[in-house]
Amino acid sequence: MKYRELIKTVQLHSGFSDTESKDALDGTVAVLAVHLTEGERKNFASQLPTELKDLALSVYATEENSHQDLFEQFMEVQGVDEPRAKKQLLSAWEALKDTLSSGLIDHIQAQLPKRTVQLLH
Repeated sequence: MKYRELIKTVQLHSGFSDTESKDALDGTVAVLAVHLTEGERKNFASQLPTELKDLALSVYATEENSHQDLFEQFMEVQGVDEPRAKKQLLSAWEALKDTLSSGLIDHIQAQLPKRTVQLLH
């Protein structure tokens, strides 16, 4: 799926504007990428459109960001409250699931804290 199609899919799931859907998608890719092992991050990036691939490969895990709660990190990055962040994250995750292989989705979820995995279901 192309980048614009992913943004439109986020819009369909959320009802957000084009800009907010793009921000939600970009933010989701960035926070997911820092929580993955290096090999998994590269695999994740390889299944994304170029714009998101470059983003996933440009963010690096640090001691702080890789151990921070993904949802809290997403709220900080997006600068939104909890209900809005949840809707953004879930909408973007649903769009990404249409692009990523089921094996990669399983691998990503295996690396995330249980609280985050429960949030994404």
